[in-house]
Amino acid sequence: MSRKHRPQLEISSGDEVAVQTMDCFSNTVTDESQLFDSIGEELVNPATGPIAVRGARPGDTLKVEILSIEVGGQATIMTHPEVGALPGTVEERTRLLPVRNGQVYFSERVAIPVRPMIGVIGTAPAKRAVPTSESREHGGNMDTKEIVAGSTLYLPVEVEGGNLSLGDVHAVMGDGEVAVCGAEIDAEVKIRVTVIPGRPLPLPFLAAGDSVYAISSEIDLYDAVSESTRMMRDWFAAASGLDRTDSLMLFSLVGDTQISQIVGEWNTARFRLPVYILHQYGVRLP
Repeated sequence: MSRKHRPQLEISSGDEVAVQTMDCFSNTVTDESQLFDSIGEELVNPATGPIAVRGARPGDTLKVEILSIEVGGQATIMTHPEVGALPGTVEERTRLLPVRNGQVYFSERVAIPVRPMIGVIGTAPAKRAVPTSESREHGGNMDTKEIVAGSTLYLPVEVEGGNLSLGDVHAVMGDGEVAVCGAEIDAEVKIRVTVIPGRPLPLPFLAAGDSVYAISSEIDLYDAVSESTRMMRDWFAAASGLDRTDSLMLFSLVGDTQISQIVGEWNTARFRLPVYILHQYGVRLP
């Protein structure tokens, strides 16, 4: 993701857009004989975009509502002995997974309910370009499984228009993405994008179902856990009027540290807070 990429589409704040995405291998894998090492780096994790939003200026926030995610009919999952949570313990292997009737078929015996989520979504960074395989403050390859239809993601605007891109959809994925892949699949994602003046939230920030999440990506996983907790604590303390010590006490009772992905150099963690806690303190999201 880069400020140098020219927008492929310009929309107005509040517009809805249908975005076609390729799978994380650029739809090139058609046979299980194709292994991870055969995929060129330039083909990995393509993101569709950028989409510029009129009136979005540096210092603003993009509110991205995920309206729907429709996935294709076949997913791909790969392993490689040098990547994932257990390097040196697996073979290089590819499996093609049929997707039909709302199920991902891992085998004839095992069918997994489809739960589509967006792996890569972010805005253009203000300074250097960031590969779509990585994640930072602008979003990127966060691989956060709660970015699903019905959720709302808040991202920073760092360049004029924001320049939003997205891709790397999974038909289903577990927290951590421990084998380096989810069920990688092509998709159509419908979104609504709205400009919010200023930065009322710590970013990236996600509202999904009965929870809100502060998301952080760092090289050290502990740092990502610590930063996501700090982001949520400092915002909640300011929004609720509770001091930072009592806020952290409360978080220790009702909050959750969760791991999004550990697949690359940059790891992503999120801190979850139940929405009912926000309601009890009269805190509302923009």
